[in-house]
Amino acid sequence: MLSNVTVIIPAHNRPDRLRRLLDYYSKTDIKILVPDSSVNRFPNVEDYPNIVYFHLPNMHFLQKINKVLSFITTTYVFYCADDDFIVPKAVEQIVSFLDIHPDYHSAQGHYLTFEIQKKKIEFTPRYIRFFDKKIVGDSGIKRLEQYKNFYASNLYSVVRTETFKRMYTACFTEEKQLRFKNLFLAELYFNLFSLIHGNYATLPIFYSARESMPNSATVTTVPFSVVSTAPEYKQEYEGFITTLAEELAKQDNIELQSAKKFILETIQKPKFNLKTSFMQRVALYMAEHRAIKMIDRLLIMRYKQKGLRAVRGMESYPCTFMTKEKQEIIDRIQAH
Repeated sequence: MLSNVTVIIPAHNRPDRLRRLLDYYSKTDIKILVPDSSVNRFPNVEDYPNIVYFHLPNMHFLQKINKVLSFITTTYVFYCADDDFIVPKAVEQIVSFLDIHPDYHSAQGHYLTFEIQKKKIEFTPRYIRFFDKKIVGDSGIKRLEQYKNFYASNLYSVVRTETFKRMYTACFTEEKQLRFKNLFLAELYFNLFSLIHGNYATLPIFYSARESMPNSATVTTVPFSVVSTAPEYKQEYEGFITTLAEELAKQDNIELQSAKKFILETIQKPKFNLKTSFMQRVALYMAEHRAIKMIDRLLIMRYKQKGLRAVRGMESYPCTFMTKEKQEIIDRIQAH
């Protein structure tokens, strides 16, 4: 089943994490592409003869993905960050789902976060508000209308290769120039573009374990609130909007201006509604004001406790019990 799937590992300056993940996938028949923008070439590449490795020092994320598009020959593809573990068994289940549901273009499952401590590895739930979230509609507009209350990203979902290739071809001009570069825009672009073309599902399976790490790329990326309003980012933001609008106009057979207006309305709608709790709003505020460390730690602790209660007894969230898939991840972590 995995022979029909490609995993892309967009590595950058973390060779130990890349090695750990390659060891994890080395026992499967999944196709592995590694576009590596690290300053130094990965020193252990010869130990993995079955991967396709590209050393592209300091190349922008979108450019290095564009470089590997022609090497994707499978029906399905997904990203796995070098600090994540996306479970092969879960990928097989999602491929089976997509095979029998051609109107769905992307799907994923449930996430855990793990922290490596001195004496143990602690697992906690992630994205607990969307146990079985689906976005379904017979047009791009109808699917995007449902996106406004979707808190989890589908960037790491399994997606149909035809949609994936079209997506990363469209974000370049005819002169091969990027229409936008911001990483938050790139993630939102993936979410919206995939929904323009098909339905999305979160399946009730243990899908991924994500390491909690400081100093991730998003910490140093200009936030969406700035890119969407600051004059110096006007051209980039308009390139982002226009790219999505052009795709929506083609997909739904509507006028470009109507499509552009709808895209703007979609991304400008608030992510919380009347049902959003006061504490969720506080958490959003705290994420932007990290200086208040004590309150931030208390909110994180509260979120963990709330999550553990919410997923108690769910096999797709093995936080407090062991499964074969969870043990394989722990073995890889401890081996490195």
